Amino acid sequence: MIDPATLLAFTMLNIGFALIPGPDMICILTNAVTRGTRAGAAVCVGIACAALVHVAAASLGLTAFLAAVPTAFVAVKAAGAAYLVWLGWQMLRRPAALDAAMKGSASRWRSPFAQGAVSNLLNPKIAIFFLAILPQFVDPSLGHPGSQAAVLGLVSIVSGTATNLCTAALGGRARRWLVARPTLFQRLQQMAGVALVGLGVKGALERAR
Repeated sequence: MIDPATLLAFTMLNIGFALIPGPDMICILTNAVTRGTRAGAAVCVGIACAALVHVAAASLGLTAFLAAVPTAFVAVKAAGAAYLVWLGWQMLRRPAALDAAMKGSASRWRSPFAQGAVSNLLNPKIAIFFLAILPQFVDPSLGHPGSQAAVLGLVSIVSGTATNLCTAALGGRARRWLVARPTLFQRLQQMAGVALVGLGVKGALERAR
């Protein structure tokens, strides 16, 4: 049984991590503002599903391979960076009017769920985070380290998803305010596009550590 104080500390750490601005937060806010809180929540579900893969990979040692083999790390990072640049470019090239964005149907790869899942799954820093953090909270003296890691992983996903859903709710509320400001809405889309392109380019240029 994991100590409650350890679970609390781990939960607070994950909430803080979820509040750091990055691709996940931008995708959540952009979809929540564009299509409403439900779309933002779909991004959160996609992120949670990808996090399940990260937790399983960390438990099986696959993320240790990414950390140990620079070529694999760079390949995953390049794929994730390319996806972020593509999403950002779409926002810059064709910023949608708010009413059209709310009514329009997204393609498979631009759906809210896909944006959350793909951007998170192809972010090797998330994988390394789980690999580095989970062992710090596992107590071998309690036995069943794999079970402890699984429990901590689920706590991470639940706390992170709860935080992300709050972000989606805030974005959904902002949509109502932006209805009366269509030009501002398009400018915010373009700013989000610039941010995504910038994050993608930054990720592509960073060297594997």
